Amino acid sequence: MSSCHCSMIRVFQCEDTLTGILTGVYDAWDSRLGHENVRLQSGDQENLELFCEYEEVEPDLVKAEKVLGTVRTRLGEEACEMIAYASAYPHAGKADAIYRMIVVGLHLPDGRMVSGMLTHPDVRLVFELRRKTWHMAHRYMGFVRFRELKNGVLFSEIEAEADVLALIAPHFADRLMMEDWAIYDRRRRKAAVHPAGKGWVILEDAKEAFSRLEESEEEPYFDRLWKIFHRALGIASRANPGLQMSFLPRKFRPFMNEFADSKTT
Repeated sequence: MSSCHCSMIRVFQCEDTLTGILTGVYDAWDSRLGHENVRLQSGDQENLELFCEYEEVEPDLVKAEKVLGTVRTRLGEEACEMIAYASAYPHAGKADAIYRMIVVGLHLPDGRMVSGMLTHPDVRLVFELRRKTWHMAHRYMGFVRFRELKNGVLFSEIEAEADVLALIAPHFADRLMMEDWAIYDRRRRKAAVHPAGKGWVILEDAKEAFSRLEESEEEPYFDRLWKIFHRALGIASRANPGLQMSFLPRKFRPFMNEFADSKTT
């Protein structure tokens, strides 16, 4: 066990979501204990620390929206995006860094300047997490592969390190506007679901809904056709597996039919 500080610190334990973290920001600020006497912590942390008292934070959409509204008004859209993306990346210190960044921004004459204060350690961490999440989301926009199910739904699976579903869903909603599609995140057991011609939603606890799926009769044919096309594009004499791996890491490949002989759900 390690120690926080000599004085008692109130640790607000938040759900590891944007709503959970922003609720923690609201409760920490509202506690009026002083910013030096509070800390935010997201997700499950097994190691409790000395000289700390812990308070569970229940996600509250109203509180989260109030904080987000304040950030948007006082700190600007760039700060909102940084916070949203950073909250999606797995990092033990992200919740507290987001809180500290907001505190710094609200004490500036022009809060919009906070997004560029990369010499500040908390702002720099939020910036780095935002960059990592954006990079991962951008890759999934290119690496997601859909297959057609018996009911006509286009279905894809991912197992992303960061929680990118809400970040990539608008991309596919724009390009597959008139299609029924779903992207299921195995790691988090939730899915982005898009009914044709409508908006997309995030479905939590979706494992049961996507546990037994049947492909359409035409899907194996198109699967083979895509693999043939992929092989035909390759030039054997110019094969460079190392370079290919740098652009398309192995972790993405189990869900891409050009690299898989079979698919399981």
